[in-house]
Amino acid sequence: MNNQRLFLRTISALFIAGFISFFLAQTYFAFESRALVDQFFLVIVPAGAIFTCLLYLIPALETTLTGVSPFVRKFIFGWTFISAVLSAFLSGFSLLSLLFFFILFTLALIPSAASLQILQEAGGRSRIWGAWIFASIFSFFVTSFLDDFYTSAIEIIILVVFLQALFGIGGYFFMGRARRVAGERWFDAFIHFSLFVLLIAFILWSFNEGQVISIFPSSYFLLNENTKNVFAIFTLLALPWQGWLHIKLKFSGFYNRLKQTKTYEYISANLAGLSLALAFFTLYLVLASALNLPRFDVDDIYFDADHFNYRLRLTTDHWNDYYWRSVHPFIVLLLRPLVDLFGLLLKGDKLWGSYMLVALGGAACVYLVWMFIKSVTGNSVYASLISALLGLSASHLIFGSLLESYIFLAASLLLFFILLLKDRPLPALVSASLVTIGLTHSNFAQNVIALFTIKPNIKQMFKFGVTVMVFLVLLTLANNILYPDSHPFFFVPSSLQAEESNLYPLNQLRGQALIRAFFFHNIAAPDAILHTGEIPFVQFRFFKPEINKLSQYYWMIQNVTVWTWTFLLLLGGSMFLLNFRKDVHLRLSLALIGCMGFNFLLHLRYGKELFLYTPNWTYALVLLLGMAWRRFAGERWFQLVLLAFLFLLAWNNATLFITIFETLAAQV
Repeated sequence: MNNQRLFLRTISALFIAGFISFFLAQTYFAFESRALVDQFFLVIVPAGAIFTCLLYLIPALETTLTGVSPFVRKFIFGWTFISAVLSAFLSGFSLLSLLFFFILFTLALIPSAASLQILQEAGGRSRIWGAWIFASIFSFFVTSFLDDFYTSAIEIIILVVFLQALFGIGGYFFMGRARRVAGERWFDAFIHFSLFVLLIAFILWSFNEGQVISIFPSSYFLLNENTKNVFAIFTLLALPWQGWLHIKLKFSGFYNRLKQTKTYEYISANLAGLSLALAFFTLYLVLASALNLPRFDVDDIYFDADHFNYRLRLTTDHWNDYYWRSVHPFIVLLLRPLVDLFGLLLKGDKLWGSYMLVALGGAACVYLVWMFIKSVTGNSVYASLISALLGLSASHLIFGSLLESYIFLAASLLLFFILLLKDRPLPALVSASLVTIGLTHSNFAQNVIALFTIKPNIKQMFKFGVTVMVFLVLLTLANNILYPDSHPFFFVPSSLQAEESNLYPLNQLRGQALIRAFFFHNIAAPDAILHTGEIPFVQFRFFKPEINKLSQYYWMIQNVTVWTWTFLLLLGGSMFLLNFRKDVHLRLSLALIGCMGFNFLLHLRYGKELFLYTPNWTYALVLLLGMAWRRFAGERWFQLVLLAFLFLLAWNNATLFITIFETLAAQV
């Protein structure tokens, strides 16, 4: 009996080794073009090496299979066959390729059978399936992006294996969390699920719209041809081996140790906000890849923004401010190292590093609003709805995707309010304020207003102001030492003369534009003004004082959206006034109103296109309304109203991007 088994093993090993060697020679090593003798040795020598390995491997595989249940054996061979068929079709179907992949998958998957047996006995199969699907989806999108930077087969293999392991572990915990939330708080799960459906639809629509009119660099979001097979093979192989990985980590105590870490505790407590921010990061990154195309190589295309100037300053050695303005004291020092870091991760591509940074700035704003509202109301679902309101606003959709400074300013202002809300010490407030003043010195006034309103301590205010000013001067000097002549010094009086060109007379039209920019255009986009003649490309505007034009809401979806928003605005204002005396967060609300008031006074005359500055106050408006509406925060009807409005808002603001995409496409 033993001799017969040995004979069968030997024959099987010979066949498998010979077939694998012959298939590899034909597929990868130019078998047909070689001389007959070379062909013989090209097949026989590797076959011998493979045969030797199989003589030791086959008995171990047999032992593994005999120790598991019939169900596990059926699953192994069933999954092997399915994986082989899919892989064969992806590589150009043939019987030889089907047989090759079947043998390869069989040898690769049988060692995981023992772990699958443990999972079957423990009843954890559905969770592993969920974790694998979760990991495969996220690995697909990350690999689709990174395979334009990491192009070799070994890089892709390492990347896919790493991502499957990382997202597999994350998916394992996420599946357990999702199941608990769906069982205990089904309505909360429904709201969060609906938000993600909305965002995924917006992302897919944006990508598809850009592909149709050929303005997206689509290869950065799709698997490349030379990546597809490697990704498919190792993703299919990952399912059984994820079961093995989870068993090893669970029984080694790793999962228990992980749950005791502060990192796990933080992610678990803030998972809704973090996942929402990740979805917005993806949306902003997709939009950034279209809005910032290098082909559009002048400023003032989008709402008077200096996106070309910032592209040069952040991604090339031309970091000098083209307009030679001093209002951004050390912005290059703040942003340029981060772009360099992202560029390093992307193998030197600083342009896409800058896209990632601006998208991260937009996502950070979404997360910070979520943190703020969650802290004030204690309601995670309501916090998600309010943060999505900011993320889907016209202001943040544009400036969370455009290479400019404003989204980072919004993030720094939000961070300052978070630190005040959590009563953080003065050094933390100084650090956040240095980011604000380093980006744009005038908005330091918002930090002063917020601190004095919430903590009216003259001695502390003096200490805060002096500390910030001292470090501001030192960091400005460091900025111009590390990046010579990047911009003039703010403390040299002559440098302020450049701002005189941004002063405009106050008239009735500008008054209307101010009201709309502060309360309407920043949330729900109107029909854009398309202006030509000043630069080689069409300009997009909401307010064009040179020709006395102000955008209007023409389409039905625009009018429905803006009237719904008006109702919500009035509701928020009424609730704020009704609860004025008993508002436990009154100082926070007054600080936000003060910040909006400062911006309103500043822009009575300053600024040409007012929409350009909307990130400076849109965050305050959304936070203010989020606190004003909090009496209804836990009411399901109100959550559904907000959810319905977000769908309306996404649709409305998508019409702006349709206009932008189609206009850009006509100029490419």
